[in-house]
Amino acid sequence: MKILACDYDGTLNVGGTVSKENIEAIQKWRAAGNLFGMVSGRYLRYLREFMEKDGVQYDFLIGNNGAVISDENGKASECIGISLQTVEQLLAKIRATNPNHISVSFDEGSVLVKPESSVRLEDGALHIDGNRITEVTQLHANFLEDGKAVSLRDACARAFGDEVQCIMPGILGVDFISVRAGKPVGIRRLLELRGLDAEIILTVGDGDNDLAMLTAPDFCGYAMQSSMPVVLERVSRRTESVAALIEEYL
Repeated sequence: MKILACDYDGTLNVGGTVSKENIEAIQKWRAAGNLFGMVSGRYLRYLREFMEKDGVQYDFLIGNNGAVISDENGKASECIGISLQTVEQLLAKIRATNPNHISVSFDEGSVLVKPESSVRLEDGALHIDGNRITEVTQLHANFLEDGKAVSLRDACARAFGDEVQCIMPGILGVDFISVRAGKPVGIRRLLELRGLDAEIILTVGDGDNDLAMLTAPDFCGYAMQSSMPVVLERVSRRTESVAALIEEYL
């Protein structure tokens, strides 16, 4: 049995669509007795909805860059959160940069933080516009201008680097997760929880937030040809598509 752990945006979904070739290749992969799943910065409910909409069959979902691991039904079974005190401080720093979009994610979903949003830490929970969140698995900030995401990432890494990883799914956005989380962490933990033993674990992605799973020594990582420059610099194995990678290993 082989396992393929795949990023979503820019990898499986390219240009806003999942190709027929990718869908059919995944069907062949699973029919041959192999496992396929998503490892994304997106939250689980989003992934489930888009897998259903796109008609993509899967065996597992790992959301929020490895901070949320699914059970066999795609529902959250284990989470790795950031301390709420750190989340409160990090949100204040992010909001001061006036990003276009801020979201706070938890086990199954996500909440938007608007410029006018009320955010407070009280009674062991983070309260955002009436939403009570007891465990935050990821924060995301997105900008409209080049350079601002990199500046925020670097500033937050200096201020919160002991507790938070600051990674970029693309040149305009930054994801913040616990230092205890990460895409390779999520994949390894999924294997432990399900008692899986694979002959090879393939990983494929295109962003800075994929680098850890693409360069992990216990995985066989592939970069999309269209990957961010930092990924192409560090990952020597390349593929044009998920379908092409599957055909290589079937």
